[in-house]
Amino acid sequence: MKSNKIVKALSLGSLAILSLNSQAITIDKTSAWQTFETENFRIHFTPEYKDWALSSAREMENVRTLIKKQQNRVLDEKVDAYIIDPLNASNGFAVPLSSKPYMALFATPPQSDSVISNSSSWQQLLVLHEYVHLVHLAQKNRSEWRNQLAQIWDLYDASIIKADRWVTEGYATLQESKLTGRGRLYHDGVEAIIQQFAREGELPTYNQLSKQDKRFMSGSMAYLVGVRYLKWLEENFGEDTLDAVWSRWKAVKQRSFNESFEGVFQDSPAHLYKRFVAEYTFKAMKKEAQYSNANSDLWLDLNGQVSEPALSPDGKLLAIIETPRKEEYKEVILNIYSTEENTEAAEKFNKKTDKILEDDPKDIVGKAPKVFKREIKFSLNQTNDQSIRNPRWLNDETIIYGASSKGRDSQLHQDLFSWNISTGKTKQLTNSANLRRFDVNNNMIIAEQSRFGKSQLVKFDLEGNKLADLNEASTSNIYDFPRLNPNASQLAYLTTNLNSKWLLKVKDLNTTHNSEITVPLPTDYQFLSYPEWSKDGSSLYYVAGTQGEVKMYQYDLDTKMLSAISSGEHPVSWPIAQSNDSLLHLSINSKGPDVYHLALDPEQYIQITEITVTDNIDIMAIDNSPLKLSPAKMTVDPTIGEQRDYGIGPQEGTVSIGESFYSASTNLFELGYKSGDVLSRFDWQVNVSSDLNKNILSGASANVRWQGWPIKLFAHAYQYDLKVDEQKHALTNVPTDISETGLLLEASYPFRRDTLSINTIAQIRLADTETNEVGADHHYQSFGFDQSWYFDKQVWGVSQKSKLTYITGEKNNIDYDGYNAMLSLSGHIKHYGLGAEVQAIKRSDETTNIIDIGGYGSTLIQPKAHQNTVFAPEMAFHTGSTNDYMKYEIFSPFKAGRLFYSRHTMKEQDSIDVYGIKGVFTNDFGFTGISNLSINIGVAQVNPENSKSDLKAWLGLWYKW
Repeated sequence: MKSNKIVKALSLGSLAILSLNSQAITIDKTSAWQTFETENFRIHFTPEYKDWALSSAREMENVRTLIKKQQNRVLDEKVDAYIIDPLNASNGFAVPLSSKPYMALFATPPQSDSVISNSSSWQQLLVLHEYVHLVHLAQKNRSEWRNQLAQIWDLYDASIIKADRWVTEGYATLQESKLTGRGRLYHDGVEAIIQQFAREGELPTYNQLSKQDKRFMSGSMAYLVGVRYLKWLEENFGEDTLDAVWSRWKAVKQRSFNESFEGVFQDSPAHLYKRFVAEYTFKAMKKEAQYSNANSDLWLDLNGQVSEPALSPDGKLLAIIETPRKEEYKEVILNIYSTEENTEAAEKFNKKTDKILEDDPKDIVGKAPKVFKREIKFSLNQTNDQSIRNPRWLNDETIIYGASSKGRDSQLHQDLFSWNISTGKTKQLTNSANLRRFDVNNNMIIAEQSRFGKSQLVKFDLEGNKLADLNEASTSNIYDFPRLNPNASQLAYLTTNLNSKWLLKVKDLNTTHNSEITVPLPTDYQFLSYPEWSKDGSSLYYVAGTQGEVKMYQYDLDTKMLSAISSGEHPVSWPIAQSNDSLLHLSINSKGPDVYHLALDPEQYIQITEITVTDNIDIMAIDNSPLKLSPAKMTVDPTIGEQRDYGIGPQEGTVSIGESFYSASTNLFELGYKSGDVLSRFDWQVNVSSDLNKNILSGASANVRWQGWPIKLFAHAYQYDLKVDEQKHALTNVPTDISETGLLLEASYPFRRDTLSINTIAQIRLADTETNEVGADHHYQSFGFDQSWYFDKQVWGVSQKSKLTYITGEKNNIDYDGYNAMLSLSGHIKHYGLGAEVQAIKRSDETTNIIDIGGYGSTLIQPKAHQNTVFAPEMAFHTGSTNDYMKYEIFSPFKAGRLFYSRHTMKEQDSIDVYGIKGVFTNDFGFTGISNLSINIGVAQVNPENSKSDLKAWLGLWYKW
């Protein structure tokens, strides 16, 4: 298998490991998982999501029927769908293996300003989008041998998925829009942004289309521009022409996407993309000529993703969240700017200019910036990669904001925190409350709560205690942007229902009847978000989209008049009242949003007379494609399937292959069969291993694991033969053949709280070892823990790990005891890190040397089954032996590994110094072939105290249990 195919398979597997957010997905395997099986799907869920799951089952069958009718393609395999909510955020993914396709659906619905907010229902859009991925990419290859190999080896199956990201995401987005008349293709807010990019000449190049880098919105372009390009191809060349690409893709003759494309379009996708960009830009520029001059002035020039501005009550400070994106990561910072002009920066500029002209009166100095950047008074960095959201001022010194926190279920929940800008202290107010957008006054917090796929408005006190539900939790209705008027007598909020658009409502909080009104909207609106009260509470501002553009509107509750207060030329968002005569707002360009100031002049308003208070939508008027999904319903119909306990889940088996290259010792090829479920509640593997060149190391092993209870159970049986003296850099030339047969039984209890992880482990190991045909029984029992913790404030952070295990055993009828201990500390400032680690292993002095130094872990030789071995891949097996071992290491960590220097010391023996670079990657979630997969890689200089130094290198691909 070529290395690039392994990389492709691992890239696909990462979809099952990471969300689009940087947070790793953690699934609670111990919950009471259930399965609902229909004719074509198995839906897996925990009891809290039963209604959502059974409703999605009906939607899945409907989607499958329509896709089959539209494309004459269908998946014969039963698809597994996992209903989860690990991030308390809207997302999902599909893993399109041709033999065992599955998808994960995140139940939390999107908010009104999201690019995925335009749908008949979140559930319908998500099911459709992810199922299209499967049908598009998981079709069986018509090459018999490739198809057969894919059926038995899922890593190979993953490696032959050949599409660029813009192709896969763009196509699924195209179908989500064509089959519903909604979706991202017909999202006015999205269209306004893409047109703005086009007018600036900043649409991504073809090579940038699939990339996620530091460019603003780069990660979204595969969806948002990709779908528009594919739609353009269909309109100009026909739907059948594009569809033929997918048929050529899976042909007996192996073709890349480009080859499949060029065969029917008679041109490359990169070249035709240039024509699409030209035509799209022409239309955008033509539209720009119709706009009047912008009526807003630049107030704060920023870069990157910017959102959620909020003015302090006294108007002197502006809180705003900035998310500068680097190449492979993003920062989240809550900055507090002064609203005063930066006169000091202006004076410095003028002095610099005067000095230039003094030295050279004929010089032409640069112009002053349009606005000098206002002074940052305070900053708060995100903690532990948990983001910062929705800052709202409690008073002039305290901000309530949202961030993620990890609950006892290991899932992320959106919670509320407070920050005193004077003292710098932060405090967590709620725990696992799932509160998204909210508003606050001196007495209460009104928030939208999203839990188990249900949305509702709730009231909390300032200490984080829940006071009341303001309405019933619902999977059909979604709520967003609760906003209290200045005297807290009225609550404005957004809401949407199935098959409807968003509406803006105002509820009277001071009457017993809680009467409410619907705020008028432009008749042809599609997008609606960002409501905000005027300073005096007499008006509401909001942003609405019509005909591919977005404008700010003002609705006067006294006069009942609706007016447009911006032209629609630029994508605007987040209006915030600065006074009764002015407001601030964001305006988006290709570098990211900037803050603008708008003077409110009623004479410049455009009164809107064609208004509506209904949320009806005619999807056929938007997209006249004849095939459409039926209207969304959250119907729970248990008669369409059968419900049962999940148990060990759907077991999916695969061939497993490992390969290890270690210059210090030996190579190892491993072949086995592995079975398990996606949740890894129950999995097992059998394996044979051999050095195919010299047969230095060979053997067989078996593993079985159950993780469906709070206490995890694991068993490992093995037998191996090792010719110690024939290793590439063996310590001895004396013929030494070791044969060992063993059994490990392990029980462990993991505990996690926020960033603290403690795993308590008990083991029993039985082994029979023969050295040059001399046998020895060796068994031990051990009890200990692995622990880790970290605290990260983005610009600095610390992390810590420790291990402590007590061992008691018997070898050759001699009892012994001892311990294994390790402590690691590291920290970073910005992107520069440094750490230190010490490892100590001690056994009873009265026994012969028990601790062996050197060698590497493999599927055959699981490190956890060998507590008396110090694995060091830069050394051969049995490089040394002792009963008193210490290792000291200093290192500089980076994303994929560490630069290190270490010293191995053994009592009354020469020490060994090692320095180099090494990395370890282990995955524990995903399809069978990628779960437990571990990659070890490194190169190091090994310097024994009184021996010749050597450069060693290693690369290992194996399954770590």
